[in-house]
Amino acid sequence: MKIMITGGGTGGHTSPALAVIEELRNRDPRLLLQWVGKKGSIEERIAKREGIPFRSIPMEGWTRKISLRLIWVGLKFLYSVLKAWTQIRVFRPDAVFGVGGYVSLPVLLVAPRIGIPAFSHEQNKRLGLANRLSAKKLTTLFLSYEDTLGVPPETPTKVTGNPVRSAFYNPSGKEECREALGLDKEVPVILVVGGSQGAQTLNRAMQEAVFNFSANDAQFIWSTGPGDLADCQALAEKAPCTVQVYPYIENMAQTCGAADLLISRAGASTTAEIAIMGKASILVPYPYATDNHQEHNARAFEAAGAAQVLLDKNCTGESLTQQIKAIIQNPSVLASMGKAAADLARPAAADDIVETILEKACTPADY
Repeated sequence: MKIMITGGGTGGHTSPALAVIEELRNRDPRLLLQWVGKKGSIEERIAKREGIPFRSIPMEGWTRKISLRLIWVGLKFLYSVLKAWTQIRVFRPDAVFGVGGYVSLPVLLVAPRIGIPAFSHEQNKRLGLANRLSAKKLTTLFLSYEDTLGVPPETPTKVTGNPVRSAFYNPSGKEECREALGLDKEVPVILVVGGSQGAQTLNRAMQEAVFNFSANDAQFIWSTGPGDLADCQALAEKAPCTVQVYPYIENMAQTCGAADLLISRAGASTTAEIAIMGKASILVPYPYATDNHQEHNARAFEAAGAAQVLLDKNCTGESLTQQIKAIIQNPSVLASMGKAAADLARPAAADDIVETILEKACTPADY
């Protein structure tokens, strides 16, 4: 079988793509894949790492403001549609699977119009623009939430949840994970993650907060991103508690397995991983995310009792310290939040998506 993957721009888009690719490969050892995305992007790096042929289109993100740049973006869009048509005709996929991001739009528009089943997945509580524009022609639009906002009428949908890589399903035990990371098995562990590039708000708050905990209160694993790494490492060395600082965490499943509490942005893939692992969290939504989708994600977890939401504008060392202590010093609260998170998990998401794609994919005779 041949499947074309399209989309990207952030880890929130590429992580579910990897989970689906993993399941497709489990089902079909002779699977042929091709990934269409933006040159020099995160999706190109991941495709190369995974041994997936990559094809680029010059699609650019559109501005919501009226300006001359819209003409240039429009011309690039038309050229991207033409390139997408050519790439589809050459590769001849049995199905196209999109994961959102503006770069997915040309492929998702072209494929169904030349008879190829097109599927896409929406990770967030609010439907992204690329998925909104392509929704009605899709064979199936997979959703992470029952009550996803902005779905056009008559769109064929299926609620699957957000697919997560298999490593998050069965991590090692908490004690084993802590031992592997050189952490005390008896002291609570807080994992702070601002995304692959870090989050300045979280980093600033943490620079103050780590001085409010003793060695017996808490241990921190802090992913700062590359920009603030040196400053955060220097402060961590002076902190009264254990603070491990990394620019980026490669083995996120093991690190999450060691943690009692996560502090994070509220990207869709991150919240899905938190749910799969049944972890309590403090979510600090990125305030400039398109359509404010991170706050919608965070509020869904808050409403379920799985997380506490701390808005970016209110995230200070003092406020973060107060929320951390209120949770980790109350075992019943920590446990109930973790259980509520686990109740939100949909462990069969990748399987459901792949089952639908395989069921509805075309065969060579359909061309």
